[in-house]
Amino acid sequence: MPFEPINGILAYYQLCGDRTKSLDTIVMIHGWALDSTVWGDLIGLLETHFFVMMYDLRAHGKSGTGEETITWELLCNDLYQLTERLGLKRVHLLAFGYGTHLATKYTLQYPDRVQSLILLSLPYMSPNHVHFHLSQHVFPAMKETMESGNKHFLRQYKELLKGYTTLEADHPLLLHYFRVALNSPMHHFAHLLQLTLNSTLLTELSQIQCPVMIMTGELNATSPSGLFNASSFLLKYPTLITIPNASFLLFLEQPQETAKWIHTFISQKCPMLRNDSLSTKSEVSQLIQTIFQPTEHIPVQHTPILDIQLLHKFHVKIDSIPIASGWKQRHAKRLLTYLAFHPVTTREVICEELFPHLDANKALANLKVYLNHLDKLLRHPTVPVRGLLFHQGTVSVQYKIKCDLIDLMEVIRQAYHEQDTSIRYQMCEQLLDAFSNDILPDIHDDWAIRVKNQIETEVCELNEWMAKYCASQALYSKAAHFYMNMLHYRSDEEHIYDRIIEMFSQSDDHQAKKKWQRKKTIVLRKLAQSGI
Repeated sequence: MPFEPINGILAYYQLCGDRTKSLDTIVMIHGWALDSTVWGDLIGLLETHFFVMMYDLRAHGKSGTGEETITWELLCNDLYQLTERLGLKRVHLLAFGYGTHLATKYTLQYPDRVQSLILLSLPYMSPNHVHFHLSQHVFPAMKETMESGNKHFLRQYKELLKGYTTLEADHPLLLHYFRVALNSPMHHFAHLLQLTLNSTLLTELSQIQCPVMIMTGELNATSPSGLFNASSFLLKYPTLITIPNASFLLFLEQPQETAKWIHTFISQKCPMLRNDSLSTKSEVSQLIQTIFQPTEHIPVQHTPILDIQLLHKFHVKIDSIPIASGWKQRHAKRLLTYLAFHPVTTREVICEELFPHLDANKALANLKVYLNHLDKLLRHPTVPVRGLLFHQGTVSVQYKIKCDLIDLMEVIRQAYHEQDTSIRYQMCEQLLDAFSNDILPDIHDDWAIRVKNQIETEVCELNEWMAKYCASQALYSKAAHFYMNMLHYRSDEEHIYDRIIEMFSQSDDHQAKKKWQRKKTIVLRKLAQSGI
């Protein structure tokens, strides 16, 4: 077996294709909890035209784990050392899922060694998104079913896997994919998920100088469409390809189509769309379409849009048609709000999250009634389409979800992790003044409280960053304004009052300074009386 000693481990790799020919080299990076055996037919299709190297990441497959804590820097250096020892000086990186994080970071760290990036199925990880939900609640149950010896261990989860894959539950490639994923040591998997939980992938992609092709399946429901669309505005040299009749596992579902676009992209020498030759975004799009025009137009079936407003007021529309009544009955509002954040789940999980104090059997019996009521509310008002699908204990939303609160959380998250000071300042200035702390006011479930706490913590820290930044620019009154915003969340913290008073003192606004000194005295007196 081919192994190379790198950074204290033996790294497993495979080389495919004829190296004696002057072929471009592709290095393939699998996703978390996977290994180099999951690429399926894509390898054979690529090695016809390219020299291919695939390997198992540290702590994956046949590669060693080592004693060091796994970090991005270590994983990047592993790849550098392996390609150096194999004499692969300049390559095309092809990465899937969470491997796209590593490929992007490696390209930023070693730009001279990467000709282009090809990223399959950009992932999205947050505590309230489907990937996190699957990993926390569904994959452990799958693992138990698999380890019990059930050869058809995916059948009962097939509805949960819609949007993740179009392959049948008993498809050999899908079974192998999940056997590899579920056999991964859970502590390594959990650590790697934590690395990506607060990723700044889009921000990092905006710094890439080489051509990038991003591919997704048209049926991929595991990543927000905005993540894919935002790439066209952030990347300097973008090519965006949507594979028909494919989802998250597009390279297994449509390997020939995937290989075709990879070959087209590289054989066209990864066209770099330069600003000096293209003056507008529309010209860029037209050139991409000219070079990468599919041979056939495949019509896409319209998916109804479920528009859920959770900021300021609760309002629901299906394809722009309001669904006004019925939300105050049988926990419909609570259930839909939960499903907005967890569109694929199980009845047991819903009961645990929304009705934890009830006996399990009683909760499940009640939930059946509640879900039937919600199912009627979500029937499409003009066509015979159901918004919910129930199958063997699973519950899944069939519409495309649009939610103002989820969109806001993504904007907050991008601002929170933005590294460029000027960009972060502009984002915060627009966001924070318009932000309302009235989030999910009528939802008191534990999961909703976690969401609110997460948002409030990030918004509070953004206000504090803005206040300090303004103070460093001698904008003391503006700094005081952002410190005041912090009191919406931390009204009993004395040091915030001190900072506000200090800012007004610096700006020589003695009237405001005295006003806030009085406020501080009143607050401290109340805290002393309450015993806090």
